[in-house]
Amino acid sequence: MSDRRSFLKMTASLAAGGLAVGLPVQASETKPIKWDEQVDLLVIGSGFAGQSVALNATRAGINVTVLEKMQVIGGNSAINGGWFAVPKNPVQLAQGIHDDSPAELVKDQMIAARGMGNEAMLTRLAEHALPAYNMCIDAGVQFKKDFNIQVGGHNKARAVRVEAGTGGGIVTKLCEAGKREGVDYRLQHKVEDFIMDGDEILGVVVRKGYRFPDESTGHLVNIRARKGVVLASGGFTRNMKLRAIVDPSLDPTLDCTNHLGATGEATLAAMAHGALPVHMNMIQTGHWGSPDEGGFGWSNALLSIGWHKGIAVNPTTGKRIMDERADRLTCSKAIMACRHSDNSPAYPLVFFNKNDHLGDGRVTRAVRDEMAWEVDSLEEMAKKFNVPLKDLKATVTQWNQYVAKREDPDFNRKMDTAVELKPPFVVSRVWPKVHYCMGGLKTDLDGRVINSQSLAPMKKLYAAGEVTGGVHGYARLSSCACLEGLAMGFIIPKAVQADNA
Repeated sequence: MSDRRSFLKMTASLAAGGLAVGLPVQASETKPIKWDEQVDLLVIGSGFAGQSVALNATRAGINVTVLEKMQVIGGNSAINGGWFAVPKNPVQLAQGIHDDSPAELVKDQMIAARGMGNEAMLTRLAEHALPAYNMCIDAGVQFKKDFNIQVGGHNKARAVRVEAGTGGGIVTKLCEAGKREGVDYRLQHKVEDFIMDGDEILGVVVRKGYRFPDESTGHLVNIRARKGVVLASGGFTRNMKLRAIVDPSLDPTLDCTNHLGATGEATLAAMAHGALPVHMNMIQTGHWGSPDEGGFGWSNALLSIGWHKGIAVNPTTGKRIMDERADRLTCSKAIMACRHSDNSPAYPLVFFNKNDHLGDGRVTRAVRDEMAWEVDSLEEMAKKFNVPLKDLKATVTQWNQYVAKREDPDFNRKMDTAVELKPPFVVSRVWPKVHYCMGGLKTDLDGRVINSQSLAPMKKLYAAGEVTGGVHGYARLSSCACLEGLAMGFIIPKAVQADNA
C-alpha cells in the first residue's frame, strides 16, 4: 500500500447524498505512485479547526497547505452563531465573575454529555480556551464590547460573541493572518481518497478545480504530505443517506443549519482505510431553529434574548414547556413534543418584551425578515397564533409571580436574567434543526486518528473539530464548537512535530 508495494486508488464511487467516496483497491506492486505535488502538512477544511491548526503549525515552523472543497473558506464555522466559551476571559473578570475555571466548564459539559463525554479531552480543550481567545484577538477578531453571558447548560456566564454575530468574523481574520504568515490556501480542492502505506498516510487524491456539487468537474491529482494530514472537514448533517443509516429515528423532514457541502466524504474515506468511528448516531439539533426561515438564519441571535428574557409556550395549551435555559437536547425534546392532534408540529412560541429591546439589531432584523412579529397584547398574540387566551394569560401571570420570587417551581430555571412580561411583545416560532454531529473519527488526546483494528493511533493522520467523535457525548453545549476547533489548533501541531522528530 505504498509507492514501493501497492497503491490504494479511486476505482469506484458511491452516490450518497451527492458525495463520492473512493473504494480502495490493490494496485500493481511494481507500479510506483506518481506524485503530482509534495507538501509538508496538509489541512483538509478551513473552519475553526483548520484555520487554527494552520496558523499554529506555521508558527511552529511547519509549512502548511489548506485544502477547501467549496468556493469560499469557512464551512459551517463561517455561518455559525459566533459564540465562544472562554473561562477567565477579560469581560467575565470585569463583570466580577472570579469563580470560573476550565474545570467548571468541563463539569457542565459532562452533565450535558449524559455520561458519554470524554472528560480528559474536554479538559485539554478547556485549558486552551484562553490562548485560543488571545489568538483571535491578536488576529484582529472583534468581539462584542463588554459582552459575556451565560448560555444554555452552562452554570456561569462565560460566552463571548463575535461582533458580526457569525463565526465568519473569526475564520476570515485567522485566514488573513495565515496568509500573511505563509499558509497556502486552495479553494475547490475536494479530497477523494487517501493514499496509505499500511496505517500510515502518505498523501491524498484530490479533485482539483471541483465545483460543488458537480462530481464531473475538475481533475484528479496526487498530493504527498510528508509531515501528515489533518482532517478538519466538519460533519455530515447534509448527507441524508448517511444520516438515515446512523440515526433512523432522526426526523428526515427537519431542516438543517449547515452549509450544503457538509456531506462527510473525508470521514467516510478515512473509515474505508481503517479509521475508527464513534457516536455516529449522536446528531444534535439546534433548539433555536425557526420554521419561518431556511438554514441557520437569524433565529439563534433572536433567541439569545428569548431564552433569557422570555418564555416558550405550547400554542395548543398556552402553557410553558421547559426550562428555557437548559441544554440543547433537553430543549429540543420538549419543543418537538408539541404536536397537533394529527401529529403535525405545533410550533412553540417564544416571546419577550419589545420595549426592553428597542433598536436592537437582532430584533429589527428578525421582524424585517418575518421570522418574528411585534404584537401589542396577549389578545393579539392569541388570535394570530390560535392560542387559548385564558391559558396564555394565566401562564404569563404565573410567570410574573415566579420572577418576583426569583424561583421557577415548574422547571427549576435559573431566574437571574428573567424579567416581568408586559406588552407589547416580540414573538417568534421555534422548531429544532439538525445542527451538529457529535459522532465522527476517534482520536487520542493529541488528535491522532485511531485505527479500528489495532486501536492504536494511525501514523501522521490527525483530526480536529466536528469531524471527530466521542468528545461531547449526547449533547454539545452552546459556544463549545468554536472552543473545540480553535483549541485543537494548539494541540495538533505539537503532535505533528513529535511524530516527525
